Amino acid sequence: MSASSTDFSLVPVGACPMTAIVLDPLGKAIIIGRAAGASVRLDHPSISRQHASVAFQNGIWTVTDLGSRHGTLVNGVAILPRQPTPLKHADRISLRPWTIRVEHGAPSISETVVHTSDSGVGSSTVQVVQTEPARTDAERQLDGLIRASLAIQGAPSEGALAQELTRACVEGTRAERALLVRFFSGNNRIEIIGVHPPGAQNRRPVSRTLLRAANEGKSVRLCEDDSFGAAVSIVGTGINGALCVPVMMDATPEAFLYLDQFDSLDHFDKVASFSQALARMSAFALAQLQRHELEQRQRALMDELTSARRVQERMMGSEAGRDGVIEWKMASIPGQVVAGDIFGVKPVRKGESTVVFLGDVSGKGLGPGLLMAAITAYLDASLSGGRPLGRALVELSNFVLARAVSGQFATFVVAEFDNVSRTLSLFDAGHGYYFVVGPDGAAKEIQVSGGVPIGVVEDFEFDRNPITMGRGDRLVLFSDGVAEQTNDAGEMLGKDRAATALTGSRSCAEDIDRLSSHLKTFAGNTKYIDDVTIASITFSESDITH
Repeated sequence: MSASSTDFSLVPVGACPMTAIVLDPLGKAIIIGRAAGASVRLDHPSISRQHASVAFQNGIWTVTDLGSRHGTLVNGVAILPRQPTPLKHADRISLRPWTIRVEHGAPSISETVVHTSDSGVGSSTVQVVQTEPARTDAERQLDGLIRASLAIQGAPSEGALAQELTRACVEGTRAERALLVRFFSGNNRIEIIGVHPPGAQNRRPVSRTLLRAANEGKSVRLCEDDSFGAAVSIVGTGINGALCVPVMMDATPEAFLYLDQFDSLDHFDKVASFSQALARMSAFALAQLQRHELEQRQRALMDELTSARRVQERMMGSEAGRDGVIEWKMASIPGQVVAGDIFGVKPVRKGESTVVFLGDVSGKGLGPGLLMAAITAYLDASLSGGRPLGRALVELSNFVLARAVSGQFATFVVAEFDNVSRTLSLFDAGHGYYFVVGPDGAAKEIQVSGGVPIGVVEDFEFDRNPITMGRGDRLVLFSDGVAEQTNDAGEMLGKDRAATALTGSRSCAEDIDRLSSHLKTFAGNTKYIDDVTIASITFSESDITH
């Protein structure tokens, strides 16, 4: 059975001091850093307190450098800070000096796995191969290197590169077979990238002993009694020798060139030198392919985010206005990536009341942006059709639950301003960020009976919370992009700092200016990690009846 598209794990490579982690698409982002509270703590001076994060966004796993001092690399390519980079199986995340590999589920044995065995027959030993330069009379191997170099550098894909490499190895070493494999030492799994001749992976097991030894970064061979001329099988399968050469990238084995059963081992040092030269060529070509592929992924993600931004801009309400007896000011500040913020103002009941809503769809990218647009359209249609607000929210939540991808939801706060009684009611769906600011500039947090986010529980009834507002009072709503923005020290702004920023404000416009300016100062050199939406709404005329 194939693994789920969300079934990923982070596995340490080499001496990286961490335990393998199975990633949960419904859980919080994994923070990697030096801080004591990091999900993956790597205590090294070159690692920042909050160095990078791995999160499930819009149906894909991504890694984001959190503005670290020394940067984060994916497959040897430095990624831009604060910009999510898509991940796939076998990617290497490097936070120097450590490397972490991304693994996706357990591959099908029939497609990517060969059986493995340990060497345990007789007095077999593992030896480090001493590299010697190819001798000038090795014309056949020199010609092979030249031909292989051209073919490998021109390979259009990783699979094509592996086929060229293994073919050149067999021709140049007179081995019976050659394989290019990845070895996941954490679970002893082997993934075949290429093999020559085709189908030769099933002829005999691959030695885990050899792969473990080569995983230290050195070329190694298997032999009996230090002699490759022995007629007796090394691992009980009739072979006279085996060689394993690591393909090194970022000082880490990216793959392994595995050869066995040679016609002659009279000049094995030449065989080793030839194979090592091919491995070095392949490392360079593989790095180029991975760099190109990563750039394509990043371009695709940026194109998607640009499309999502356009959707969001079209669906957001106006920045200022007046409807009935309310007036408002709103500011929407883009974050590093699109996060699906929602804001809207909707007159209902033939102008007797006005509904204002602000929310945030989980995740980032085009998917959440489209869901945000669907939520806005659905709520608008329900209210236009005369649905009571409480009932409209129940139906909206059921709509999202039935259609959104797994784990997708929206936090929401909805305020209904009654233009006849001039009263305010508040519905909270897992949002929690709002204040009433008086004409004296005092900011008071509203205590209401909250509910679960939109799209989580079927038929959930959201409580109506009457809110007392005096003359000149303003309702200030803001998204979690404000409260959860971090500074250079990794601290979040939070509700208390937001209240402090609003204290002393005298108008809707000043509410927006104060909170957005405070946020900018607090973030400092740290870019906004999320979209920011701030709205201030007030009754626009004389006394309010309580």
